[in-house]
Amino acid sequence: MFNKLHIVLLVLTLVTIPIFGQDADTTDFEEEGGNEMFTSVDLSYSQDKGNTDFLSLYYGFSFSILGDVGPLTDTEFSINFSRSDDKLDGESFTDDQSLTSQFDLWANQRISPFLFFQQSFDNTIGLESRMNAGIGAKFGIFKGFSISYAFLSESEDYLFYDYTDSAGTGEYYYTDSTQIDTNYYYYDVYWGEDFYTYTDSSEYFEYTDSTDAPAESFYRHSIRPKIKYKLMDGNIVLDYRFYYKPRVDDLEDYLLEHELKITIATFYEALNIDLNYTSKYNSRYDGTNIFNRDIGDYYKAVDENITLGVSFMF
Repeated sequence: MFNKLHIVLLVLTLVTIPIFGQDADTTDFEEEGGNEMFTSVDLSYSQDKGNTDFLSLYYGFSFSILGDVGPLTDTEFSINFSRSDDKLDGESFTDDQSLTSQFDLWANQRISPFLFFQQSFDNTIGLESRMNAGIGAKFGIFKGFSISYAFLSESEDYLFYDYTDSAGTGEYYYTDSTQIDTNYYYYDVYWGEDFYTYTDSSEYFEYTDSTDAPAESFYRHSIRPKIKYKLMDGNIVLDYRFYYKPRVDDLEDYLLEHELKITIATFYEALNIDLNYTSKYNSRYDGTNIFNRDIGDYYKAVDENITLGVSFMF
């Protein structure tokens, strides 16, 4: 029986640092002086053949440098890249990529301004490209808890089509339609040998004579509370972050993201156990019927992922 948790992770790590989108964490190095540089490389490969035809590929790279840069004190620059490509029975069910870069000034102070850039895609939810660039600041409230805000300029390209075929030929997907009298077909659309009238305003269209809708450009708020605690003398680290990202011009179009990472130290100093959980909500898919032609079903508003793995530190 196929289960995502059976995937064996091969992690080649020089130093493992959890770097999340809006706030690069520097808690572990607050008391160290001078400049510090950290690099990690993550690789994962898994394949099943026979009753289950499954292939999973993942690779990632992280780099950060913390310290003084000329007249800028207590700064951090980080860059993080990840790529996932999973197939089951030859069909893609995970196909995403993310490149993130961030520069933090006064990274360990109560108030820390930062610059942020991210380029990503996720074909499993129809997101062909998303680019975010912006400026923000992190505010430390009390030990282990902070809030950050960023104002982002975003370019977003989803797999949607503009209708350009007045003849009404091609492929159609209906969620709510009724068969009509064929004598009046020229007012409606044709499906096989039957005629239907379109009644669902949330319907998704794919026409053989159509054009891919262009990317949208707009501005987005990003608000992120974060809680990080170390338990049992630092042997267990709990890191939870929540993102709320509404469009500036349409607050009903927003993203919600939960990220939880639990790191447990083992009896061997260089070996950690990592549990990661993410949940992502996209309001554009809530209450609508937008067809995902790759899997023959409709897009869901919520995506969740649980990953259990190990980290080797050298």
